[in-house]
Amino acid sequence: MKLKPIFTACFFLCFMLTKAQQVYDDFEGAPNIDYGFINGVLDKTSTNPDQSGINTSATCGKYTRNSSETYDVILLEPTAVMNDLSDYLSGSKKMTLMVKTDVSVTVQITLENSILAQPTNYPIGRHSIYLATTSGSGNWELLTFDYNQQPDAEVSNNNVDQLVLLFDPGKNTGDVYYMDEMMGPEFDNPCANNGVIDSIAEDFDCNRNVTFDFANGTLNVIDNPNTDGYNMSNKCGQFIKWTTAKDGAFGGSLNTPFTTEDYVSAKIDLYTPNPSQKFLVSMQDEDNNQLSIDSIITRTSNNWETYSLDFSNISPSKSVEKFVFLLNPSTETEDTIYFDNFIFSKEFVSTSVQEQFEDLISIYPNPVQNNNQVIFELKKDGIVNSIEIISIDGKLMESLIINKNKTSVDLSHYARGSYIAKLILNNNTIITSRIIK
Repeated sequence: MKLKPIFTACFFLCFMLTKAQQVYDDFEGAPNIDYGFINGVLDKTSTNPDQSGINTSATCGKYTRNSSETYDVILLEPTAVMNDLSDYLSGSKKMTLMVKTDVSVTVQITLENSILAQPTNYPIGRHSIYLATTSGSGNWELLTFDYNQQPDAEVSNNNVDQLVLLFDPGKNTGDVYYMDEMMGPEFDNPCANNGVIDSIAEDFDCNRNVTFDFANGTLNVIDNPNTDGYNMSNKCGQFIKWTTAKDGAFGGSLNTPFTTEDYVSAKIDLYTPNPSQKFLVSMQDEDNNQLSIDSIITRTSNNWETYSLDFSNISPSKSVEKFVFLLNPSTETEDTIYFDNFIFSKEFVSTSVQEQFEDLISIYPNPVQNNNQVIFELKKDGIVNSIEIISIDGKLMESLIINKNKTSVDLSHYARGSYIAKLILNNNTIITSRIIK
């Protein structure tokens, strides 16, 4: 009788030794991997529909399979090459995943080399395949993946850097899967000892403090296309707009919401193959109400540039919880933009000092007179690239391309009240001023 507890403890210890030791994503905070490509829809902040079983986590992942894809892919990218995979080939270590679903299906993990493995060259670059099967009970269960085969034995056990997860491969279904506690092969995470910096919303390297909840296009984490300039990050975001969705919108939630008592502005790095692309940044509250919007017109092609965002018109009583990016809204073109270093600031992010704007520009008459015209005139050399008129509650009323040193704006169609004029000069100086009609 006394041997039973010893046997149970031994069994538990042996089981623990066979598990992968590295958490890839527990859907509670920032994942330890990047999601490089997803065919279906992954909600990373879904409420756990059943906390009474083996998974008591408050949140989990909810994946809706893309029924038009026979091999529906979720691509996970560790921040470094995985450690020696010999133990996974022998079965002495195994990958695990908690899953809840109503269907009994095969779940497959393929470990790959990202350079060698291309969409149309299977089996090249595919190091090894592992399989598990869901029961379809509708309850949480722990899947343990068993080694199945090695499609490309030429891939070294020390040269694998991505994991492909497939639910029900070879079928065309739109089933829903809840998942949690994804454990994968170990890798040396270069960001493991980095503390969280709340002011960095997203740098795609060590500070990933947002969740992307939706995208009307293809959203990927990719290698920086140009590290020769001032943005030397290893990774960045890439968004390719769908032609079927005119707003070109994508966005999500901030892990750490803030007010303008914390941050009054932000900056973001953009890189585009084509200049003069329109990029809007909308900051919102928890109910998706817009608190501010900044309109950016990219200036150069194939080069990183930093653009400023202004939160000065957001009430200090409002909590900024969400963000939405929009690429060339109201168009049906398949545009591409790269973005990085979305960072908040306690100071105005600008090359100008706001108190000195009167030395740079005249805005008159202010308040506006009976002719409803307001004139913007630079006092020094330069060009006003664009002017945005923003309502006091943060709504973008009008965005004008100017490219002059003096211009007149007609406010006859505006209601009486106060507005914010935001001027962007050709040297990236940003001037904001209140105008009254």
